[in-house]
Amino acid sequence: MSDLSYLKDRVFLLPNKLLTLKVLTPKDVSDEYVSWLNDYEVVRFTDQKSVEHNKEGVADFVNDKLNSNVDLLFGIFFDTRHIGNIKLGPIDYIHKVSDISFFIGDKKMWGKGLMTQVIGFVVGLAFNDVGLDKVTAGAYVNNIGSIKTLKRNGFVVEGRRIKKCFFEGERIDVVFFRKVRKCSTCSEDAK
Repeated sequence: MSDLSYLKDRVFLLPNKLLTLKVLTPKDVSDEYVSWLNDYEVVRFTDQKSVEHNKEGVADFVNDKLNSNVDLLFGIFFDTRHIGNIKLGPIDYIHKVSDISFFIGDKKMWGKGLMTQVIGFVVGLAFNDVGLDKVTAGAYVNNIGSIKTLKRNGFVVEGRRIKKCFFEGERIDVVFFRKVRKCSTCSEDAK
């Protein structure tokens, strides 16, 4: 198991200079953050839509991730304002793979291409700093925004679970994506 503490104390400035990432602490849990998790439109394409969130529960979740050796829960900040999150984890150090999950809670920031930049940065961090070889993500088949964002970052479809989730009265598929580090010993699709 690896020690992620060297990443947990840093603030990462993304190339556009207005976006920063930092690992969240319980102090970052605001009423606005909790309100995003209780806003159906924000969490519509996540399992969070069926949970009622409160500040204490969200702070406990953030604290668990802060103290984890297999998760990095980053807050996404635009000009110092928290607008969403991206999580790398759980990290499997044996197989050098991790999932990512993400959302922008501040609806005024939707459609600006910010998550494309954030995902690209976090995947680079996963490969170059954490030492992973593969990053995966899943999306409901009707979550067009996330699917486009993943594809813009070079993720490819790895598989599909047919009628895996119940969504707004019907069963829908979930599409699974992967991005593999480019290497000379990888299979052709990873190059």
